[in-house]
Amino acid sequence: MQNRLRGWRLCAPALAVWLITGAAKAAPSPTDDTTLIALPAVLGRTLERNPDLATYPHRLRAADAAVLQAGLRPQAELSVEVENLAGDAPADGVNGAEITLALSQMIELGGKRQQRTDVASLALDSERLAYDQARLEVLGDAVRRYIALAAAQARVNLAERTQALAGQAEQAARRRVRAGAAPDSELTRLTLATRQAEIERRAEVERDAASQQLAALWGETDAAHLRPATGLRPLPDLPPLARIRAQLAQAPDLLRLASDTRLREAQARLAQAEGRRDVTVSLGARHARLSDENTLLLGVSTPLNLRNPNRGNVARAEAALAESQARLAARRIELTAALEALYRSLSLLREELALIDDTALPLARDLYRDIEAGYSAGRYSLLTLINARQEQLALEQRAIDLATRFHQQRNELERLTGLDFADAGAQENTP
Repeated sequence: MQNRLRGWRLCAPALAVWLITGAAKAAPSPTDDTTLIALPAVLGRTLERNPDLATYPHRLRAADAAVLQAGLRPQAELSVEVENLAGDAPADGVNGAEITLALSQMIELGGKRQQRTDVASLALDSERLAYDQARLEVLGDAVRRYIALAAAQARVNLAERTQALAGQAEQAARRRVRAGAAPDSELTRLTLATRQAEIERRAEVERDAASQQLAALWGETDAAHLRPATGLRPLPDLPPLARIRAQLAQAPDLLRLASDTRLREAQARLAQAEGRRDVTVSLGARHARLSDENTLLLGVSTPLNLRNPNRGNVARAEAALAESQARLAARRIELTAALEALYRSLSLLREELALIDDTALPLARDLYRDIEAGYSAGRYSLLTLINARQEQLALEQRAIDLATRFHQQRNELERLTGLDFADAGAQENTP
């Protein structure tokens, strides 16, 4: 079970292919006060230093100690009994005392020790699964925050391109005004647009905040200097839907609930075993001081148990088992629907982004270049130029939003299935 999850924990999960084939040209150039960081480094730091994971080793040691304790047998008991003290002469004082020394041992029947060990071992397995799932959740959060940082950087890059386009339009208007082909108001309007683009710093603030949120995962504060090593595009591949459906049985949520169901079953068996009789065997010796006689004693005792003394705990354990089985069945149905919906959404996002990248955005860029050249030559109005620029920038912003949603949903799909999509894609492409 741990082997199945190891690939997700140790590899760069949702963005592994993106990191290999990502558009390096979209990444920022490092400066003295910035640090490029790749997703594997993010995941490594998170696993090593995340404070939320620090409690689990202690919990695992406690659960392991519970397994040791559950396997211990009942201890033997030593008893000393003195009778006939302070009687009448000649048995006055301690002269007539009868001293019994006995050793008793309880023998557990019904497989109680084995059932206790099974419960403790399954509880240990549940703790290990909880640790694995906590690591998955933390890694998934790291991927989400890395995507947010990459998206923020893409918006910063877009803001810089917006500023560049505004500056180019301003220069074109300046030339027209100088030539007497346009009123001063056009230059004033485009100059204002350039200044607004320069003043607009929200994208940089969001990027710095995303950097700090990412570094907080490994306990670092005031870390606004991190920059993603790659851009959001091109998008990584998805494995076939059949591959994801086949992986559903290994989904971390279902593994955890299945482990919980096995634990409940073991607890129900232990509750049944606890209601069965045990036998206590004792062996001892008695010495009578008055007659100076020694005798050997042998005893066997067992509770009557006319009715099961543990029937309340049995009913409670059986109810908990039924609840766990119902939760497992419900979660399996819920996951099936969620995974298929996520996969359809990912396919639609990919198709829409492909239309923008392959068709709409190149057309919008060509159109803007033509209109900008035509505006400089006096063939198009300022309004036409502004509309063309807005259309291009809107498409670029839409592409950023679609790519961000794709990566976030892909990360969620991988988190739910426990499947490393990079490995899955390699398996599908291997002849």
